[in-house]
Amino acid sequence: MAEKPPSRVRAVLDAGHAVLRLGSPRRLRRTWLWIREIAEEVRRRRAEPRLTVAVDVNSFYEPLTGVGWYLHQILLHLAERDDVRLRLYGQRLVHGDPWIPRPVADLPAGSAIERIDYDAPDGLVIKPWRGRQVLRRLASLLMAADGNQVLFAPNYLFPPLFWLARGARVATLHDLGVWKVPWAVRPDSGEALRQLLERTLFEADLFLTPSEAVRRELIERRVAASRVRAIHHGTGLVGEGAIASSKPARTPPRYALHVGTVEPRKNVPTLLAAWRLLRSRRADPPPLVLCGGFGWKAEEVLREIAAAETEGWLVHLGYVRTEELAALYGGAELVVLPSFYEGFGLPAVEAMRAGAPLLASDIPVLREVAGDAALYAPPDRPDLWADRAGELLADAGLRADLRRRGLERARLFDWERAAEETVRAFRDAAL
Repeated sequence: MAEKPPSRVRAVLDAGHAVLRLGSPRRLRRTWLWIREIAEEVRRRRAEPRLTVAVDVNSFYEPLTGVGWYLHQILLHLAERDDVRLRLYGQRLVHGDPWIPRPVADLPAGSAIERIDYDAPDGLVIKPWRGRQVLRRLASLLMAADGNQVLFAPNYLFPPLFWLARGARVATLHDLGVWKVPWAVRPDSGEALRQLLERTLFEADLFLTPSEAVRRELIERRVAASRVRAIHHGTGLVGEGAIASSKPARTPPRYALHVGTVEPRKNVPTLLAAWRLLRSRRADPPPLVLCGGFGWKAEEVLREIAAAETEGWLVHLGYVRTEELAALYGGAELVVLPSFYEGFGLPAVEAMRAGAPLLASDIPVLREVAGDAALYAPPDRPDLWADRAGELLADAGLRADLRRRGLERARLFDWERAAEETVRAFRDAAL
């Protein structure tokens, strides 16, 4: 028995058979014009004189997390450039496909941005749903035919859609947590992610990292230094013109603020232990306010949080609106960031921008980001965290000095600069 042809070939054969069965002159003409329109679009894109960059925008199809915000800001600050063409490829390469979800975030628009998708109109020799099926199966070929000079993966991995394309490959690795703190990563996804990242390490021509700390970690994994470039992020939602509103109803008059998901990497247990020590040493320490949801392994610290709330020295607000978070940063006596590991440390930048004194983990990336605008304590020493917090609370002059230093240092973190350095990286990779 003869082997069946591959599914993509079979789809094209099915379409050809449909032409023979159903083709009226009008439908044949419309189908021919549709195919010619697609070919002309591809030819136009291949003739683009600017630097062409294919951008994976799949992170816009889920709630805007740190990676989505990063990509949104890079695209937003490049949207009106005249020296680059950013082509957005997502799950909706086939327009109108009911099986593909819509983006949950608006895609940036501008003269430098081109959203790539296809559709199968009515009036062809095949039904629109069948035409979309053919387009889906040919999606990788259509994408490769565009001839982009650079393929950009802003979320660690290159999507399957890019597999046949031949441009220079640039990937952003936001952190190496799966290798540096494997105990803090879900075991059901950690091993699969490690294998996929190994493939990225093999495929990419250039890596972008949000910090020198992550750049050094990549080099330690025997990635050539010439293949890794550190580009600091700008700030988060709080720093992008957010106007502070009133604080959430349960916010105490005085408080120390922690912003982040309750998960092993964020090291909330050390913070709780430090505050218990602090309360045994001082009569008036401010209560802790925790902002952020519960993540993986949160059950291990839930009981401690509940007990602290019952005792009256902790408030867990969960997720809060951007405007409320801006108000919380602005009113904090100090911001605490006890993480075991970070790729960048966005709360540190947001705290500095808000003029909040910062107490952070003594890890390389937070030293890099906050410099002399913070006090530091080792992430595994609750006693030293209590010491540093007590020092800050007792010294109004020190708090004022950290506020001043933080406001100055926060100016270093700017999305316009990050976007400019990213374009430079694209251009260098394409050479």
